[in-house]
Amino acid sequence: MKILVAMDDSDFARQALNEAIKLAKYESSELVIMTVIPHMGVIDELPLGFVEKLKKAGAKILKEASKKAEDEGIKTTEILEEGVAPADNIITCAEEYQVKLIVMGHRGMNAKMERFFLGSVAFRVISHAPCSVMVVK
Repeated sequence: MKILVAMDDSDFARQALNEAIKLAKYESSELVIMTVIPHMGVIDELPLGFVEKLKKAGAKILKEASKKAEDEGIKTTEILEEGVAPADNIITCAEEYQVKLIVMGHRGMNAKMERFFLGSVAFRVISHAPCSVMVVK
């Protein structure tokens, strides 16, 4: 069985990872660990190297999460993507990797901003995922 863990650099995501590791150990599952960095498109005002910094930060999140899981004997796959709407990337990844469960925090790094917009990443994933979703508080 494959479990997808959606990661960012938030405490909620780290708690989701902990829960996914427990489940993976119990179910002898593989973890697909994913992070989505914002797609900036062509924005002239961005400082030189900004997107590369985002990619490095995303790669660091993945490496730390994978190490934690692998230290527990769990096989991992790391996925770093760019996207305008992270929920869409998560849903597409779940479909492509045929995961049976998505585990994610109920809020991410932009939790303060999410209050001002209709819906959140977790809500969109729950609404459109091709599999079950576990939301960790």
